[in-house]
Amino acid sequence: MLQRTFQHIPGVGPWREKDLWSRGFKTWDDFPAAGTGVAISKKTDDIARERIAQARDALARKDLRKLAELLPPREHWRLYPEFQNDAVYFDIETDGRDAQAPTVVSLFDSTGLHVFIQGRNMDALPEAMAERRLWVTFNGSCFDVPVLRDYFGPARFPVPDAHIDLRFVTRRLGIGGGLKEIEAKIGAERPQHLKGVNGYDAVLLWRAYQRRGDVEALRFLVEYNLYDSFQLRTLMDVSYNRGADDLNQDVPRLPVFERGDVLYDVSRIILELGPTERDLQTLARVRAMEQDG
Repeated sequence: MLQRTFQHIPGVGPWREKDLWSRGFKTWDDFPAAGTGVAISKKTDDIARERIAQARDALARKDLRKLAELLPPREHWRLYPEFQNDAVYFDIETDGRDAQAPTVVSLFDSTGLHVFIQGRNMDALPEAMAERRLWVTFNGSCFDVPVLRDYFGPARFPVPDAHIDLRFVTRRLGIGGGLKEIEAKIGAERPQHLKGVNGYDAVLLWRAYQRRGDVEALRFLVEYNLYDSFQLRTLMDVSYNRGADDLNQDVPRLPVFERGDVLYDVSRIILELGPTERDLQTLARVRAMEQDG
């Protein structure tokens, strides 16, 4: 799909790109060399050949940042197949306060699932995210990333080479709704015990853990958040394929991620979430208060 893209050429938007395709200029290789024909106009064609050369060189060098700079953000989904091994899919939960702080953050990448929890290992999150050049979120450009940047500070929190926010990709494809609603539409529903759980429930679960050392509340919260991260892989695959379908492009479709591959890891992570020394102290304090009462 990327090598069929012409929207990195000044003045070429979705309509003109489709016009180029309809006239036989289906890939960069089809664009006429200097002196062999006109695709858009003589002046624009010279600029187009320069931009195509830049994109071709960046792709050969796997320079995601340069490609993302060339393409309009709305078309960054086209970068996905070439860089999916560099992708991290992530989601955050927060404490619900005015100055929101992350409580649980789950990452899913080619190495598996990773969970970061406030008071345990949250401080290691920026370095983990910096290892991946392509970020994939749902509404992350409006919520997750600003919250994390404010919390860690701009100097420490990394900036990816490209960020695909599936909230806007799915909307353009006509798949409306929030993440859970869209999951149901594409056949990727959650287990029954997680259906209906929302962001406010996540805040309540965190408060239960903080106030009473309730590790079962934490386990439920982490499981909920893990689904928010790895389900994005399935949604990204589906969105890319539907985007290619929508443009009627003869390009390979991606195999859609099957979440069964990670469900064992979800169970393992949850079971390993034992209480910390702080949790045990909290529980002892709550029990003492109950006895005093």
